[in-house]
Amino acid sequence: MNDTILLTGATGMVGQALASLLARRRDVAAVFALVHGSDYPSPPEKVIPVSGDVTASRNLGMEEDACREVLDRTTLVVHAAADTRFSNSLDEARSANLDGTKNVLALSSRCPRLKGFVALSTVHVAGRRIGTIREDELHHNAGFVNSYEQSKYETELLLREHMGRLPISVLRLSTVLGSSTSGEVHRLGAIHHALRLYYNSLAPMIPGTPESAVDLISIDYAAAVIEHFAMEGFLPGRTFHICGGEDVLSITELLEFTHQAFLRYRPSWRKRAIEMPAIVDLPTFELFAHSVEEVGDSVLMSSVATIRHFAPQLAYPKTFIDAECKEVLLRAGISRPRLRDFYPNVVRWLVETGWGEHAFDTEMAST
Repeated sequence: MNDTILLTGATGMVGQALASLLARRRDVAAVFALVHGSDYPSPPEKVIPVSGDVTASRNLGMEEDACREVLDRTTLVVHAAADTRFSNSLDEARSANLDGTKNVLALSSRCPRLKGFVALSTVHVAGRRIGTIREDELHHNAGFVNSYEQSKYETELLLREHMGRLPISVLRLSTVLGSSTSGEVHRLGAIHHALRLYYNSLAPMIPGTPESAVDLISIDYAAAVIEHFAMEGFLPGRTFHICGGEDVLSITELLEFTHQAFLRYRPSWRKRAIEMPAIVDLPTFELFAHSVEEVGDSVLMSSVATIRHFAPQLAYPKTFIDAECKEVLLRAGISRPRLRDFYPNVVRWLVETGWGEHAFDTEMAST
């Protein structure tokens, strides 16, 4: 029997790519794509936009008839909705990420045909931990860099509480950069804005150590892995890292790669003689941010605000282990594009399109 999937966050960067993959499958009858209003232009065949909001109610804000159909038909829930703004207050982050997940769990428990619940999370539930981070680890008291990390950590605690009642699998994603082939970015995120600041010489320093690892993955890899774990490779009660693993760049390498890509794809940039950002410890970065606020330079204040809520993560160096994920993907024949190969493609797309000509909504990643 073919599956009918409820996909929250269907208009987010990952959600859009995933909806297209799921809709092409012969064993999928339909994909209910939860969206705000009519916010899903030209949906793929078999994708059915449903107006709703995960924060609205236990019915996710759906109209009664639509909710009844979703409940009756859904066999698989893929919960990709999240508010990914790092600058949110903790209450705002919890409203979308923790309370929203509570509502999706409540609705899922009422689906009589439910076979699986796949929840997307982030590797940065590790917060301010340092060192090696394994897939089966969650609990810690190291603290968090921003409200997004903390709200997703609390959400994972909630999901673990429900694993005895529902068939739940958690997939933690690293930072999604763009397409490994075209470099295209459907929604700009913090990493893309940081690159724009570097391009415009508005990022004089970043926190971290020269050896701190930057873990980035392509959108096509992320979507393909989620599709596999949701369909053929569903493993309830398990948590997996969808990340770069050992394929990462140090901050030093990332800055050098970026510098060379700017020169390659915009030769005129050479004339500006822009220096690479200095890598400083966290207290120095915080002192710099504070001094910018005191001076009151609006341009610099805006630039610092863009990176202040996520860049400090680089000051807590860690390596995400994806051994269990890799073992599953090896059997499935799914390989991960090399970061050194696709990173220049993304930088080229950003430079040549002027960072998408400001065409993308970067506020909320999904419903």
